[in-house]
Amino acid sequence: MFNLIEKTIQPLQLNYKILEAAYELYLKAPQSDYPEINLQELSRKTGASILECRNAIVSANELRRFPNCALCA
Repeated sequence: MFNLIEKTIQPLQLNYKILEAAYELYLKAPQSDYPEINLQELSRKTGASILECRNAIVSANELRRFPNCALCA
């Protein structure tokens, strides 16, 4: 039961400010199988910590709400 509630609520908890900025960086990255997103640059753009940025992207990707990419610090 808890898993169902968690899966229902989790998409509502995604940080869209971080994800929008990350998607801009994703589009600017050289296209490959896994375009690279610089977490330090994303952190500077959003004011969030590097860990928050990483977690937002990973969570969104697990929910299939963000494309596959490589993350670098």
